[in-house]
Amino acid sequence: MNKRKILFVDDDSGVLSGLKRMLHKMKDEWDMKFVSGGQEALDCLARETYDVIISDMKMPKMTGAQLLKKVSEKYPNTVRFILSGHSDKELILQSVGYAHRYLAKPCDPDKLRQLLATSLGIREMLTSRELHARISKIKSLPSPPEIYNKVISEVQSPNANLNRIADLISQDVGMTAKVLQMVNSAFFSLPTHVDNLRRAVSLLGLNTIQGLLLTAGIFSCFENTEIMGISVNIIYTHSMSVGANATAIAKQLGMSQNSVEDAQMAGMLHDIGKLILMEYFREETKQVIKLAVENKMPLYFAEKEILGVSHAKIGAHLLSLWGLPDSIIEAIIFHHSPSKAGDISINVLTAVHIANALTPEFHETGRLLKSSTIDPDYIQALGLSNRLESFNDICNSNLEIEKV
Repeated sequence: MNKRKILFVDDDSGVLSGLKRMLHKMKDEWDMKFVSGGQEALDCLARETYDVIISDMKMPKMTGAQLLKKVSEKYPNTVRFILSGHSDKELILQSVGYAHRYLAKPCDPDKLRQLLATSLGIREMLTSRELHARISKIKSLPSPPEIYNKVISEVQSPNANLNRIADLISQDVGMTAKVLQMVNSAFFSLPTHVDNLRRAVSLLGLNTIQGLLLTAGIFSCFENTEIMGISVNIIYTHSMSVGANATAIAKQLGMSQNSVEDAQMAGMLHDIGKLILMEYFREETKQVIKLAVENKMPLYFAEKEILGVSHAKIGAHLLSLWGLPDSIIEAIIFHHSPSKAGDISINVLTAVHIANALTPEFHETGRLLKSSTIDPDYIQALGLSNRLESFNDICNSNLEIEKV
């Protein structure tokens, strides 16, 4: 097995020496290089390829944010981490579009190993370095204009209310993912992972939310919201419905409150890969839709034909880079094919798979798109075959509510 090549950057020689000692036991798995500044790091990257760069935030001449911006532009295949003892929010906002993850010093080597495994693992499922590079450059996902404008209006209001802001952000797939990425970064020193959006917005606070939306430059509107009858609004409507249905199914399956919240988030984010394709792979998406329509096949089958990978893996890859929890990543990557997940147990993936398969998705013309189907072997293995009718009733009930 090839070693992962990891580049550590810190202007403090004592910190670098400490990192070397702390990570010595990883030498059989990682090929590590330690350098003392941004320019030296760029020189290393010019000579050879690194899987990961882990940089300090505050450095003279070139900050970690400035370094990772250059790395994202020149070496997009490299996964980018900030590892810092500082919690300067201004610097955090400067780096939010370029750092995939934020870690606090000191960082436990086992935790770092786990985080790197998650960030790099799904990349192996992608078919090309070019595909990985294009996904790794994504700072955030644009929003439908009507949602974006409402959020901006509320944030700029002299009477801005965090609960109203959270409710608006909860209607937006990309903003939700980015807020969860930020609140779960080590800079906020939270003892547990936060998956509840209201709590996430409350913890970030109004000033940080305003900074993210107004000054960090990572949120924007979709300019072109439709390709050949498939629109961003259709994807959003389906995503929100799957989130609601996955929540109801998770409750009926007796899951814990944390798992119910994860099911809601995973259901909402399960098709984030489609939004990536709509915004960043428009020409390929046209080919995908054409192939799907002509051959009457689900879009994710056509995606594999054209791109070699489905929107599920593309979305899961981006969100793994952004540090969302494994239960959500698993539900996204396997929502079409849960049997491939390995662990056959009732969990977040179960709720999302059932909700997605039973929630209709429509073309702009109003005709039903050929979408996901229930994995009968998976459902049978879980002993849930006789409950599908009740799950279907839940999804149909929520659909009727949406129409009212």
